Amino acid sequence: MAGACWPVAARKAVSASVRRAFRGTPGTIRNFKFSPDQRLHQPAEFKQVRLQGRRFGDTYFSISALPNHAAQPRLGLAIATKTFGTAVARNRIKRITRESFRLNQHALPPLDITVAARPAARDAKPALLRASLAKLWQLVGTGG
Repeated sequence: MAGACWPVAARKAVSASVRRAFRGTPGTIRNFKFSPDQRLHQPAEFKQVRLQGRRFGDTYFSISALPNHAAQPRLGLAIATKTFGTAVARNRIKRITRESFRLNQHALPPLDITVAARPAARDAKPALLRASLAKLWQLVGTGG
């Protein structure tokens, strides 16, 4: 009986700890979801951001950002098969990038952002990739 109740108790504990961690103005709870309306879908959107956007980069990633008319930032991932080869390697980079964006989206202005991974990211540790992305989100958010 106690084992059946544990998942419910764990969910309540986690949600309470998240609310405490992100307590700000009374009644404000941030939404950390990454929904489909926060993604770039069409090739034309990617192309426009790549051609007209402002570029930021480091050893692991190249980011282009262009102001949009939406109420939130949107993300597009361009992880090349030629650079990473296997689906496992590409999906690892995508997963880390999406997670980083999801956690930092509230600090970003309404921009369309494309992220391209460079070959050095293939062999980098996840902690290095997360630190690199955090630094780049900060640059994108401040404009540079």
